[in-house]
Amino acid sequence: MKRYTVLFFVVISVVLLSSCFQQYNEDESFRLGWSLTREDNFNKMPEEAKWTKTLRSKPHMYRYMSDSELVYEINEGNIVLKGIVDPEGNPKLPFLTGGINTKAFKAGETTRIEVRARINPTSGVTPYIALVPNNTNDNIVIDIIEQYGADKFIYQSVTSEYTTTEGMPDNPPSSALVSVNPSEYHIYGVEKYPDSLVFYVDGSRTKKYPRIPTDIPGQFPYNDLDFDLFIGLRLNKDTDPAGLPADFYIDWVRFYEPSAVGENL
Repeated sequence: MKRYTVLFFVVISVVLLSSCFQQYNEDESFRLGWSLTREDNFNKMPEEAKWTKTLRSKPHMYRYMSDSELVYEINEGNIVLKGIVDPEGNPKLPFLTGGINTKAFKAGETTRIEVRARINPTSGVTPYIALVPNNTNDNIVIDIIEQYGADKFIYQSVTSEYTTTEGMPDNPPSSALVSVNPSEYHIYGVEKYPDSLVFYVDGSRTKKYPRIPTDIPGQFPYNDLDFDLFIGLRLNKDTDPAGLPADFYIDWVRFYEPSAVGENL
């Protein structure tokens, strides 16, 4: 998300995981210490009380967003978010994309979020799962994943005043590249603590971004704001229409909170 800004500043910390990620991790040990508080399975269109279709607005990631039924589909227990050519041939708005969002966590909460998804990799298309503050216009984002075109890897990263305006994307490293086959299902996750963010793919820890002592502003704003979860597709004005439609399959989304002491998971 907002890679048009971040790419100029981020130094990528590459995470090469030689062993393949499991398609569905039956070993639940990575969830020890967490209790499931909410699970959304997309056997039908999501309830409006929980999920909202993302509408078009100025930021790049929302440029072609639409509530048209053409870019939303329920398919075998997945909600499929699509990127398509605008059927009306609007030269100023050549594409339509689907996206959904929901409340994620409030300031100060410790939480774990998981999304099981697969991607139909398409040139010029960037599927994303991201956490965005709901009460500020600052460039603050937690990218659980971004995936570009036909890449066989995803990015997990953070964006803030510290990483962009202050030019400090590498202390600590703000982005990691994780080798996966995005066309297969994976469980993408993040844990948010008062002093760190910890990223996962299929239960394997891929990156930690900590709060550090510094006088430079904006280094770790992620515990101080309410965040919403956004899932969608980003297209560019130069995306090749011949490569569309693009599809992003979301199987389920889960939210967790720390378990009570002594609770049996």
